Amino acid sequence: MVKLLRAAVEYARGHAATMLDGYPFEATKPLYGYSGYTGVVSTFRRAGFVEVARPKENWLIMRHYMGSE
Repeated sequence: MVKLLRAAVEYARGHAATMLDGYPFEATKPLYGYSGYTGVVSTFRRAGFVEVARPKENWLIMRHYMGSE
């Protein structure tokens, strides 16, 4: 998943994006069904994303700022 996120960052950068948002789930118990389909927080962190908001307890808005590597 980290490779996929990094590829998304490179694609966005190649199209002049200055930031990229993601909406991962913070797993506190095993995931079942589609609960983790947007990704999990730990993977986004490893790809260089930072938390910018938490609209729900387990759902975050994370952002990758281009040039922050």
